[in-house]
Amino acid sequence: MIKRKEAPSAESGEKDYRINSGLARGLSVLKAFGPDNRPIGNAEIATRVKLPKATVSRLTFTLTELGYLQHDEETGRYSLGPAVLTLGYDVMAQMEIRDIARPYMQELAEYADASVYLGIPSGTEIIYVEACRTPASMAIRLGVGSRIPMISTGMGRAYLAALPEAEREALLSEIAPKHGDDWPRVEASARKALAFALESGFALSDGDWIAEANSAGAAIRRADGYPVYALNVGGLRSIVTSERLKADLGPRLLEIAGKIEIVARGML
Repeated sequence: MIKRKEAPSAESGEKDYRINSGLARGLSVLKAFGPDNRPIGNAEIATRVKLPKATVSRLTFTLTELGYLQHDEETGRYSLGPAVLTLGYDVMAQMEIRDIARPYMQELAEYADASVYLGIPSGTEIIYVEACRTPASMAIRLGVGSRIPMISTGMGRAYLAALPEAEREALLSEIAPKHGDDWPRVEASARKALAFALESGFALSDGDWIAEANSAGAAIRRADGYPVYALNVGGLRSIVTSERLKADLGPRLLEIAGKIEIVARGML
């Protein structure tokens, strides 16, 4: 078992140079506010976070400009701003989407004898945030928190296809340098899959990422049509064949994505 290394405490005097001290200090300022969000001034914040008042003043000014704090000009005190609440709502919405999606995902996983994942975009990758699997699908060891490439997976291609064209092309331009001389081959395969997705509503990956596995993906969209999550169903090619994905599992996945959109319409 891999033991997670604990971050050094401020009192220990240890320094881990992987930590961005400015970001850490800014977050410590936000954590200085209590559950009641009582307005407090720079002096009190400085005492709570054990930082010089001049440093705290710069941090509170920056956080106010970004919307994470609100400043009362008359009292000179600060309270948490709407941007902090937005972060919390995003996390809560993600948790609720997982709860909504899980029964549909589990039903499809059992029907297909395959893995079904829910993911969110992160740069040029997709991060799994929910997973439903069967014993036959455990050969491919991926779970919640795994990152997969957007360009070569069913889920990633479904997300790309659902984006407005300008955003899609910008992402493809960002992805291209990561593949070097192999980009023409990768792009050709992806463009073919994107064209299929734009026509059918779901995308395919026929061993394009993991040679032994196939998958299909479908985007989950907001009411305005913009993709915010994606689903996939996949597994070993001996079980999840390309023909099965095209004729059966892909359309089923697309139907599930639509059901999740309807139930979650108020959160997306």
